[in-house]
Parts: sequence; structure tokens; C-alpha cells
Amino acid sequence: MGCCHPIKDSELNSTQDPKYQRPIRSFILTPGDFVKINTGTISANYVFKDVLGYGGFGEVRKAHHKLTKSDRAIKSIDISQSQEEEIQKLLKEVSILKILDHPNIIRIFEVYRSQTKLHIVTELCTGGELFDRITSMKKFSENQAAKYMIDIVSAVMHCHQRGVVHRDLKPENLLFTSSEEGSKLKLIDFGTSVIFEKARKMTGIIGTYYYMAPEVITGDYDEKCDVWSLGVILYIMLSGTPPFNGRSDDEIVSKIQNAPLSFNSPTWKNISSEAKTLIMKMLKKISITRPAIEEIFSDPWLQSRSQNEVPDIELETASLNSLGHFKTESTLQHAVFSYIVAQMMDSACFTKLGQIFTDIDKNGDGLLSKEELEEAVVKFDLHFNVDEIIRRCDSDKNGFINYTEFLTATVEASQAYSRERVREVFDIFDKNKDGKLSLGEIANALGGSSQNDTVFKQILKESDTNGDGEIDFDEFLAHVGKYK
Repeated sequence: MGCCHPIKDSELNSTQDPKYQRPIRSFILTPGDFVKINTGTISANYVFKDVLGYGGFGEVRKAHHKLTKSDRAIKSIDISQSQEEEIQKLLKEVSILKILDHPNIIRIFEVYRSQTKLHIVTELCTGGELFDRITSMKKFSENQAAKYMIDIVSAVMHCHQRGVVHRDLKPENLLFTSSEEGSKLKLIDFGTSVIFEKARKMTGIIGTYYYMAPEVITGDYDEKCDVWSLGVILYIMLSGTPPFNGRSDDEIVSKIQNAPLSFNSPTWKNISSEAKTLIMKMLKKISITRPAIEEIFSDPWLQSRSQNEVPDIELETASLNSLGHFKTESTLQHAVFSYIVAQMMDSACFTKLGQIFTDIDKNGDGLLSKEELEEAVVKFDLHFNVDEIIRRCDSDKNGFINYTEFLTATVEASQAYSRERVREVFDIFDKNKDGKLSLGEIANALGGSSQNDTVFKQILKESDTNGDGEIDFDEFLAHVGKYK
């Protein structure tokens, strides 16, 4: 959504998979380009509430967004004594979150920077940590473990295919969006994440010892360190204890490097051999023999065990029909709809749609391919043309429908794109509060510059019906407020 700037070769090559590469000098809509670094006062737009947690970086607090009347999470970092180079390293987490778009990855909204603080605003997850949820359940099975695990693996696979390695996968970084039973599991905290290159190993001991791969300890590793961490999480999920335990960090490290993997505790007698086989693959001490994340996602135990729930056919059909009929009337309308979904709606609005997306996304890469959509059409006896769906919804023109594109097309339009919402968007875009949108304000809102792209001039020309060189609210509403 909203990437309206020419893309450099270095940006295009930063991803690992060709389907994520974007054409140079084209108008592309991606969620990350709506994420701004604001220099204004954060209290003008947010009311801070309870502290959710502390860390070496500072604190995370719940905050109420005045305009959308929704609650969000704000990580506040003290930068009063920091050099600019250190601040840019902190902003690395922001740049990484901007390129990720997946049902099981935390959403970022915006950033505020003052002389003393850096505030990173993300969606709020109130459902608690993964292991706390499991502990509170009256019964827990391999199928349920696989259902949680496939969501996590899918999120990490999306990261790896975008060239991102998380490096601190642990239960504390896996939160549910709410306490409701069907709430989404989200991967959070990308503060130690980096962009990796296939041919270059990483160095530096990063992460938490219990979940740290042997090669991270020695300081020579690649993205497969995430696969190891996921193996540890699955081991604990099924047995209640870590595979390499100890009374001190030194003892834990020694066992990670030297002790054999064991399934000798009584708990493992009731666990299938297929689950143990998968864990053994994930916890290979020599990383070159450890499978890549794509192989883990395709593992028979994970796939078969996670499919124990039958989808709601009626719900799926209705939502997919919305996808088939989605059509925006103008570039501005598509950009605004995308902005509403990415920046103004709570995750609770997308719980069911997120599950539908996951059900269709058979290979778990966070993208709906033509083949996956065609399979859904056959399964649910839908009557629309898949090529036409992709043409209408695929705003970044990569031949796939990403998560935000899917949400933009399938969310309940009368609620998401109401006149009140459109008014709120207009007021956000209207930075100088004169009741009109200039060329510069349009470019700024959609992630670009009025100096380097003729698309904004075209948007202005389409919408400026009275020819005064600006867009007032009536003109804005006329072009954005109608939908099918």
C-alpha cells in the first residue's frame, strides 16, 4: 500500500525470492510506506496507559489512539545520550517491520522521534504469551501444538523469504492478539533481527541461551539459527521442558554444543514418532545438515496434524466472493482503502479473514498464488475469474495477492470504508489543516515525493474536479467514498 517512490536496485535485491521483487519506477502499494517517522509530540495523538513490560531498551506501554479510538502498543526508547549512528541501529527494527506483511507478524503503525525518546507504535496483543495459553488449557494435543507451530513456521518462512532472520525466537516473543479462543498468534520483537545475505555468515552472540543454536554460540551462522530455535520451542511445547537444560548459562551452552538430543522422559512415550523425527531435524547441531524453513513447513507431521479443524464453508465462500467482486474506482481510492486496513483497523477485525487467508495459502509463504486461488474456487464452487481477481487486487503487480491486499478486498466495506473513516483519513492527510490536500500532502501521505513521481499529479488531476489545484473533502469523498 502506498509505495510511490522509485525503487533502487539495492532495495530490489534485498529480498531473497523473485516474487517479492518489485518493478523499478512504478506505483506500488505496500503497507510499509504508510509508516512515518514523526517529529511531533506523541501525546497529541496518543494517551498512554498501563506499562506492559520493560527491557534493556526502555518500556512498552498500552496507549489509546485518539483518532481511531483504538488501543496500540508503544515501545519507548531513551535516546537522550545516543549518537545518530546508534539511533539508526534502533530504527533498523522499523525498517524490517515495514517489509513484512503476514497474518502472524506484528503490524507497525508509525514512529515518533523527539530529542530524548524514540517511540515505535505497533498493534497491541493482549492475549498473553504462547506458553501461558497452553498452560491454561484444560487439554493439549499434538494437533493443537502443530496448529500453533505451523503459524509460527509460516511467519518465519515469510521473514526468510524476505531476507530477514529474527535471531531471538522464544515463547515470550509469541503473543496472542486477544484472550479469545480463536485469536491470532503473532511474532513480535524484531529488535535483534537483520537482513541476511545467502553467501555471508553472521557473527555475534544474539538471543536467549535456551533457544540459541550451537553455531550462534561460536559466532558463525546463517538464517537456519531460527529453525533451531523453533525446534526448541516445539520440544518444550510437547514435553514441558527444554531439550538442553542447566543450572547456569555455561551449563546450558555446554549441553547445546555437546549433549545428544534425548526423548527419555516419560512425557515422550505418548508423543508420535513423526513429531520426534521433525524435532530431530530441527535440532541438528551442524547447521548445514539442518533443513531450511520451507522443508519444515512441508513436514508431514506439521501439515497433517495442523489440519484437524474443518473450515467454516459458508464463511469462506462469502469472504471469497467479496474477493471476487472487489474493485476500486481509482488509484486514490485503492490507496485510501489500503491505508484504512493497514493503519486504522484493529486486528480483531481480521481474525476470521486471517484464518481464511491461512487456509488458502497452502505453501505458507504469506502470498496467494494463482494456483492456490484456483484451488479455492474449485473447493468452494465459486464463480469468478482468478486472473481478474489478481488484476484487481494485486496492487504491487508481483502476480500474487499479499495479506494486506487480501484484507483490503475482503473486509466488510460498509464498516471499513464508511464516510466517517474516509473523513478521518482526509484529516490525517491534511497536514496543514486547511481543509484541502495539496500535491505535496498527497505525496507525503502515500509514501513518496511530489518531485519524483508523476503518479501524484495524475491522482490530483483525477480528483480535483473544480480545477483549483487541490482536493477538498467533497472531491476526496467523491473519489474514495463509493465502492461495490
